Amino acid sequence: MPLLKRTSEQDRYSATSPTVQDNCVQKRSKKVPQRVRQSALKDKQIVGKMRSFRVPAHMLDEETSVAHPTPSIPLSAATPLTVPTVTPKASNDNIPVWALTGDVVKAVAATAALQIAEKPAYPFVFNLTHEAEARALTHPRGFLESLKRSFDRQLARADVRLAYWFAIDITREGRLHIQGAYGAVIEADALKEIMWAAWGKWKVNPQFQVKLAWRCCDDGWATYSLREHRRVSKRIGQTFTLTRPLQRDAQWTYSEVREIMSSSSKASMQRHPVHPR
Repeated sequence: MPLLKRTSEQDRYSATSPTVQDNCVQKRSKKVPQRVRQSALKDKQIVGKMRSFRVPAHMLDEETSVAHPTPSIPLSAATPLTVPTVTPKASNDNIPVWALTGDVVKAVAATAALQIAEKPAYPFVFNLTHEAEARALTHPRGFLESLKRSFDRQLARADVRLAYWFAIDITREGRLHIQGAYGAVIEADALKEIMWAAWGKWKVNPQFQVKLAWRCCDDGWATYSLREHRRVSKRIGQTFTLTRPLQRDAQWTYSEVREIMSSSSKASMQRHPVHPR
């Protein structure tokens, strides 16, 4: 099924060259701006609206900022988008701006951005060693930042420019592990070696420690990976991260979807005006 296509307008958010990645180790400011807190319920509602939306037929011939508009803007290959059963309202049915979304929406948008990139998008799971988990739990920069820094350092040493996001998940027994997605610019076996160097390698059966590229990635993987977001955040704080270029691509993708949904809502209101009683 066709997806959103990149346009020249996207250059405002992200360069098309894959070399402009942030996998090199950089000094990060200690002054971290306070994140906008978004409830899991609101994120679920936003994702639901995006998944249920379909571009109306009357808009397909109109000019939009999307290069090749199609009947649908799929965020999940496994979940076809459907036509809303009610006429959209001009205000309540619009999704909010990027800054007012939470980590779940950002993960979905980042996955969509990976899907429309030139390279295939794949999911991954990595089970930490006990030593790596203990080290990250006591790291002054925090659990998530510790793992990201280690990964970026190994990617830089291997001279790999990788677009990725990952989240920290937790098992019923309380074991923390990593789940994420990436754009396939490197062979799976080579990426495993980088992950082992960054996050530790099991001494027994390391082939079962990491799982890569077993299927193409979709937004269902994003929501699954952050399903325990609140539980994990109570233990380690921040639970989701992505590279800066991928964040720009995700913001562009989300903004495109929001603009099309907004245009559809306005057009619907014009065709079906609400008359005062």
